[in-house]
Amino acid sequence: MAEVIHLIVRSVEDGLYATSPQAPGLAHGVSSLSELRAEIDEVLAFHFDRPGPFHVVEHHERHYEIAGGELVIRIALDEHRKEREEVYKRLGRALTVQDQARSLVATSVNRVGEAVYVCALPSDTIGWLAEQFDPRGDALTIAVAVAEPFIVTVPFRYGEEDPVLGTVGITQEGYTLRSTLGEVLRETPIVRPVNGPHPIVA
Repeated sequence: MAEVIHLIVRSVEDGLYATSPQAPGLAHGVSSLSELRAEIDEVLAFHFDRPGPFHVVEHHERHYEIAGGELVIRIALDEHRKEREEVYKRLGRALTVQDQARSLVATSVNRVGEAVYVCALPSDTIGWLAEQFDPRGDALTIAVAVAEPFIVTVPFRYGEEDPVLGTVGITQEGYTLRSTLGEVLRETPIVRPVNGPHPIVA
């Protein structure tokens, strides 16, 4: 079975670049997405010094400078893309409300000061999320759409103190890497609607 590689793709002024938690040190810049997809197997084979095949899952990121901070929305291009796009849209609407944008930026940030929101589903596992962490230490916040027009957000951290999750401790709470984010969400208070006057925080 091919190894799963989570490829994080971000657009920049002169094209885009790709990184991967499974390939520390990889930063591959290209001018287009079609170029990236044509080259990625060869690039990974060179990086790992071994042939594939590699099962690549693309995650596309959009970066915002908003409310005095930096925020990133990440969406996986997988078989659940349509459901993830609904989360993406709700986050986008929230960013148009000043108080909500300020609250979103105030979540846990990664090593370079970005608040990264992952468009997630209740059926996603903690292991799926953990595979997206930068192994040098990282912070990701899941966003899940619930009843229209609500979302719920929960921050997670990866670091030396807790090798998997810092904000939600899986060992203390009885979670495993196979536990679903839905299980975590059941222990998390539901938040206010994204189009209301109040901030969205978990």
